[in-house]
Amino acid sequence: MINKVVLITSYWKKSCGGGAKTYLVELAGALQEKVTGLTVLFEEGEDPGNYKIGSPRFLFPFKALWVLCKIKPQIVHTHGPWYCLMAGFLYRMFFRCRLVHTFHSAPDESLPVFGRVFMQCLVNRCDCVTFVSAALQTQIEQVYELRFKQTAVTYAGVKPVAVTGAEIHEFRSRFKIPESSIVLLAQSFTANKLKAEGLKLLIGVLQWLLPELPDLLLVVTRQGVFSSQLMRYVKEKKLEEHVIFTGDVENSFVPVAIADIYTHITLSDGLPLAILEAMALEKPVIATNIGGIAEAIDHMKNGIITEPVEDRILEAVKLLIGDGKLAQKLARNARMTVERRFNWDKTSHQLLRIYEGVN
Repeated sequence: MINKVVLITSYWKKSCGGGAKTYLVELAGALQEKVTGLTVLFEEGEDPGNYKIGSPRFLFPFKALWVLCKIKPQIVHTHGPWYCLMAGFLYRMFFRCRLVHTFHSAPDESLPVFGRVFMQCLVNRCDCVTFVSAALQTQIEQVYELRFKQTAVTYAGVKPVAVTGAEIHEFRSRFKIPESSIVLLAQSFTANKLKAEGLKLLIGVLQWLLPELPDLLLVVTRQGVFSSQLMRYVKEKKLEEHVIFTGDVENSFVPVAIADIYTHITLSDGLPLAILEAMALEKPVIATNIGGIAEAIDHMKNGIITEPVEDRILEAVKLLIGDGKLAQKLARNARMTVERRFNWDKTSHQLLRIYEGVN
């Protein structure tokens, strides 16, 4: 059995890290059953059983290095931003270990020359670089212009959390969501510019749907830097009564449980965990053909893939609302897809092989 694995991440428990945080927490849970001595170093969150590196980001790698020198891990697996990877890079310079890095997010823009050279230097020290979708790997290679020695795609898994009737009732009561409403759900669209732009398209579609479907509601979760902008946009469109901003939710499966359709209208993404969670709870999904989404959604078989155009989104929503049998079939197939392809046991075994140098 592998001994002393350290995960280094920006987001950890009790943080607002969205899908990346959930990926790390669930991955750690799966790995704990298979390795001896798993430790997490993190920037944001709370967990007295692990190490919070609360410092400016340029100091994060050096403070993390000090902790790594005490632990002396066999495996260092870094996630996300450069400063997490740099911590592993520095430790690898002085001590023998295997270094693995995982990219989680689609790049917003290209790197300047210095940034590209710096990142290439860091990834060159990695034994393997993994991506949460094959499309994300292509995006990173093209936009950041990076090259990698060894790569793998390590999909997220889904471990549905039970939702009680009391939780559903409390959620509906708190946000005034009648049981008679038709609920569209969009999870974690307020923290990324291109996701926020995609959400605006969906909000625009509501205007065309409401004359026929006056009980239609759009529920938007997570408190992010674009929340205020999106709220102003909703107010400009005079849709305040039909768009509900919940802020951060403790259990992301509660809003999924009350949703009739999960809508993921984005202009940039990898393979979002929010889609997999909706599929796992047997909800019909409408998503844009962006990033790695098509690696999970097979159009008209387990969901609907649409273009980021209001007319196409409108057609998709009307189709699922008007054809209950189709919605049920897609939702059922979605759940089976997740059970077969996206599970933490499969991903953790894959990572163990990477840790052992057999990938």
